[in-house]
This record gives sequence, structure tokens and C-alpha cells, in this order.
Amino acid sequence: MAREDMRKVELVVMDREVLSGITTLLDDEGIDFAVSDHSDGGDAALVVFMVPANAVEPIQDRIDGALDDMGVGNDTYTVVSDPEAVVSPRLDVREQYGNMGAEGPERISRDELHSTAADMLPDGTIYGILTAIAAVVATSGVLLGSMSVLVGSMVIAPLIGPPMATSVSTVLDDQRLFTRAAKLQVVGIGLAIVTALIFALFVKQTALVPNAEVTQNLQLNNYAQPTLLLITVAVGSGVAGAISLATSGEVELVGVMMAAALVPPMGVMGVAIAWSQPTAALGSGAVVLVNLLSINLGATISLWYLGYHPRGWTDLRDTRSTILKRVLVLIGMIGSLAVVLSSLAGHGGLTRLMGV
Repeated sequence: MAREDMRKVELVVMDREVLSGITTLLDDEGIDFAVSDHSDGGDAALVVFMVPANAVEPIQDRIDGALDDMGVGNDTYTVVSDPEAVVSPRLDVREQYGNMGAEGPERISRDELHSTAADMLPDGTIYGILTAIAAVVATSGVLLGSMSVLVGSMVIAPLIGPPMATSVSTVLDDQRLFTRAAKLQVVGIGLAIVTALIFALFVKQTALVPNAEVTQNLQLNNYAQPTLLLITVAVGSGVAGAISLATSGEVELVGVMMAAALVPPMGVMGVAIAWSQPTAALGSGAVVLVNLLSINLGATISLWYLGYHPRGWTDLRDTRSTILKRVLVLIGMIGSLAVVLSSLAGHGGLTRLMGV
């Protein structure tokens, strides 16, 4: 029988007493494992076993607890890898893993989630180049009045990594990762808007597109109304991204969904500024911020609901306070921007410019 939701866990153990405690626990849990020999004559050993993805965290917690009960230090380090498939006639015996205490949805462990989210943060240079290209393509789509070009810009944009890493670092209390991911979001949005503006100004100066057509083409951006649906789409993409990430799902298509909420209005904002349309520029800028904040809000709440939080009680208490503050700030900012959008729509300026 083959399964694709398994994880290969490798424990490098530096002490024989610790090794004895780990192997005893694995025996008690009914988990098949292998131990390397001590060919080098030292005490180091490698313990290897296979478990379902959602059982990695419970078994790690049990190992830590068992070693604490023994009064020995835990000087092991763990490597968790994701094989393409595991084939064994023993894998149809679900009872083998039934006593581990793996509860809740079929989600990956905290450590794997943290590592995956950190890996999703792109190299700064590549991130900047792809973001700028996506902004240029989106601006071209707005100027051409082509939805297919806008879709192409969404595919290019590397926007899913920073919001997911920001949300993961929030629930797992990693301030360093949070700072890096938040900076990438700010830099990415700023770079995209500036690039869109520069390209739009270039097009305007070279008269590649008749000025009379530009305002008409701005009607492609109907992201500004109704505001509630805007927020719903963005929150939904954040929730979908968090669930996909936490359950080892594919996140690429969710990334396109996030880009759909961010890239087109950034292109419209660049065009609107270049063509001196302040109401459209303000409305599109508010749309970008509403969607970005809503994505972060949806992902953070979803990850916490899925049970991701620090292990220690003190860290858990502090993280709860941090999450509550950040969620309240996000909700307050989203609400304020929603009021701005509603006000613009109520005055009719945004409606006329957006073609809604």
C-alpha cells in the first residue's frame, strides 16, 4: 500500500541514555524504527521512522516529555523530510498510529510549518525583479483594457510568501521572521506601485495609448465596490493560503488568488496617478491596503484556529496577547479603509472612474 501523507523523521542522538528512552517510547507506541550502528565507536546514533504528517508533532512532544521524565537532557536534533510516497503493506494498519494523540485536522507540525513558511520568503533580488515585472504587465493590462494580460500579471507576482510567513511568525512567536516578512510586504507593494507609475508615465509621454482611452480602460478595475465583497475575497484568499500551507496542499494557485486581489489595483493606481486621476488613485490605493491587510488577517486567524501556537505556557500567553493586538489593529485599519472606499463611492467619483 502506498501513502503520500507520510513524513520521514530522523533523530540524531548524542547520548546512549537518550537513545534508550527514545527507542523505548517508539516501541511502546508501536512505531517501526531503525537505529544506525555505532561504526565510529562513539555514542552518536541515528534513529529513523515513518509517521503520518499530522503525527510528527505529537510524537515529538511525547519524546520531549519522556526525556524530561527521565531527567536527562535532550541533545538530539530532528530532520523531517517529505518523501514522494511511502510503499509498505503495513501502512493499511491505521491502529499503528492511533494511540499517538494526533488530533484535529490533517495538518503538518509546527516546526515543518515554520520551516516551509521561511522557505517561501524569496531572495530579495528575485522578489524585486518579479514584482516589478508583474507591475509592468498589470499596468499594460489596464492601459490595453485586456483582462488576459492582467491574469498574466497575477501569475508572475511572487506575493504569497511574505503574507504567509508573517502570519506563521505571528502565531509561532518568531519576531525575527515576522520583521523580515513584513518588510518584504511593504517593499513589494511600494516597488510595484512605483514601477507601475514609472511605466505609466513612460507610456503617457510616448503617446503609445491615446489619452482619451485611458479613463475608459480604468473601468477594468471594479475592485472598489462593494467593499464587503472586496474584504471577503481577500480574507478568503488568506484563509485558503493558510489551510493549504498547514495541510501540505498546493499553494501556487492560492498565490494567484492573492495576486488577483493586489496586482490589478496597483496597476490602476499607477495609471491613475500618471493621468492625474486622484480619486481613482486614492480608491485603488485603499483597495490594495484593504486586500493586503485582509489576507494577513484571514491567514493569522486560520492558523491559530488550526492549533498553531508556541509550546510553552509562558510563550503561549504572550503570543495570545500579541495576536489579539495585531488582529485588532488589522481590523481597525481595514474598517477605516472600508469607510474611505464607501465615502468615495458615495460621492460618485470612484464609481464614474471605475466604470461600476
